[in-house]
Amino acid sequence: MFAAMRDGLEMRDGLERMRAQVAALNDQLARPGGDRLSAGEVRKLVETVGMLRRAVDGLLVTLAGCVAAGTGRREAAELVTRATGGSPGEAQSIVSLAHDLDGLPRARHALIQGHLSVAQARTIAETTGAVRTAGGPETSAPVEERLLECARRQGLGVLRVEATRTRAAVEDPAARARRQHAARSLCTWTDVDGMVTGRFRLPPETGAQVRAVLDEHTRRIFRSRTGAARQPIEACAADALVDLLRSATTGAGSVRRTRRGAARRAEPPVAGIRPVVHVVVDHAALVRGATVDGERCEIPGVGPVDVAWVRELLGQAFLTAVIRKGRDIRTVAHLGRRVPAEVRTALVAAGRCCDVEGCARASYLELDHCEIDHAKGGPTSLWNLTWLCWEHHHRKTRGWRLGPRNPHTGKRPLLPAGPAGRDPPRRRS
Repeated sequence: MFAAMRDGLEMRDGLERMRAQVAALNDQLARPGGDRLSAGEVRKLVETVGMLRRAVDGLLVTLAGCVAAGTGRREAAELVTRATGGSPGEAQSIVSLAHDLDGLPRARHALIQGHLSVAQARTIAETTGAVRTAGGPETSAPVEERLLECARRQGLGVLRVEATRTRAAVEDPAARARRQHAARSLCTWTDVDGMVTGRFRLPPETGAQVRAVLDEHTRRIFRSRTGAARQPIEACAADALVDLLRSATTGAGSVRRTRRGAARRAEPPVAGIRPVVHVVVDHAALVRGATVDGERCEIPGVGPVDVAWVRELLGQAFLTAVIRKGRDIRTVAHLGRRVPAEVRTALVAAGRCCDVEGCARASYLELDHCEIDHAKGGPTSLWNLTWLCWEHHHRKTRGWRLGPRNPHTGKRPLLPAGPAGRDPPRRRS
């Protein structure tokens, strides 16, 4: 008993010394001249602190598991809530993760060593748990290893896509559809500023339709606001949601007031929106009515969907099916900026995600002539187009350039054309 008490005191003293060192580093950086570090030194410090934070988060998960084993999950969650100052929901999630990692030694070790974030560990634990339930414990070890490698090389965004596909591959499509339908939810609350906020979860079939409508109206609003009226894409998305909900009951669009108080319509009408949901499905799966190993039936950027649902909706206007037994569109090109329909559909089917290394944005993307700029005669073809988020597209327009593609992640770094670490100068209009 005395040995255990001594070990506990040593651990606590070690953590206290670590806290003091972190506080001293913060004080050093806050002093005059503390910001004289070079850009390279700052980047290395950020990487080190990031790994340290992940390791500390892993330690918190481990300690929460120890408390839960002795007193129960409820008491452990209450203790974590008080200790971290976070929400009860976050604390419950930490305690649950500690329990889910019991059978995942590699993931637990990676989290403790700081090579894995809590969000990545939770994604791996939930996916391997679903695989274990569906196929037995012997199938979870290779899945854990593959997901760990994906997290290490490509980050959380790609990991979630791979986890979605892995889970869908071991579940019966009908059972998966029933489970996701039962798990649908929407809740709203008021934050500390009085703003109404919320969270929702929808099955991929209906969620993709909702997102397509919202994205299309968001783009309309964003493009209609120019100059001083230009606002962030997130603000436009909020306005789009309000417009769509109001139009459902009143049929009226949004009205924005000028500085003098005169009301005028600022956004295009909602009624004209005709969103398109793209589905990638193998021809054999479409004919058969179900997928087998190696076949796809999914909404790019959303995940796998039921083949039966696709067959039911094939005749409706909002759905286009990309049947992967069709025309070779690699030779399709256009000399102008207009993207041929076959090329745009292929780009959507290949996966909508910003092509820049480290960026996982999959909404409000723009097509860019990535190899040869259109102003220099670059064709509008599949090999010369890629998806960029608005921010990275704006940087590239200002002179930044895309570097060579990373063979592991498949993405490209965005490199400054001016002096290292600086934005190129703005062009005068």
